[in-house]
Amino acid sequence: MMKQLTIAERLNRIEDIIINDPFFGNKSLSSGNGGYIFDYDPEDELVVRKFIKDFSSRQDLGFKIHVFDLYEIMLDYLDKEVGLDNVFEVERECKDSEEELGYLKRAIVDTIQSDSTNDIFINHIRDYVKDNAHDGDVLFLTGVGKCHPFVRSHKIINNFDSKLNGVKTVLFYPGVYNTDELRLFGTITSDNYYRSMTLVERYE
Repeated sequence: MMKQLTIAERLNRIEDIIINDPFFGNKSLSSGNGGYIFDYDPEDELVVRKFIKDFSSRQDLGFKIHVFDLYEIMLDYLDKEVGLDNVFEVERECKDSEEELGYLKRAIVDTIQSDSTNDIFINHIRDYVKDNAHDGDVLFLTGVGKCHPFVRSHKIINNFDSKLNGVKTVLFYPGVYNTDELRLFGTITSDNYYRSMTLVERYE
């Protein structure tokens, strides 16, 4: 009979996997697969955030953890393109109209829309990695849930698979993930094929 691991047990295994897994053990930023995903129940969000904060600040790992909040990247991009104050002002003006809020959402989606040649997240991380990351370092990606509904999580993951191929990434995903489907928050389903691997299984 398989045992379901607690969130604490799963988080406690991350260090051992990063140190001993061949993907991470190859001391370069490129290893030839789609990286890892750590999926977790949304109610464990604060526990996961604390782990990421504590783990990424450690000085005894022999490598550095670089943390990227995709939501913060999205906000920074919107601020540069249209100004967050303008977005918030329009939101206040539209708050009593579902139809107008829908228009605002579509305008935001169009502004940050990623395609095969441009991705605001990939561009940001590539620029940072080029100047700040070293062989053996690992990227932790957070904020997928906060980007919903403006950015679909399956697009984020597929873009990271194809455009940061082999870069040592762990994407923290508040939902259920396997190679057949994504379920953001455990309920919003998106079925596509993903090459990223599960970092720590839920059962053993």
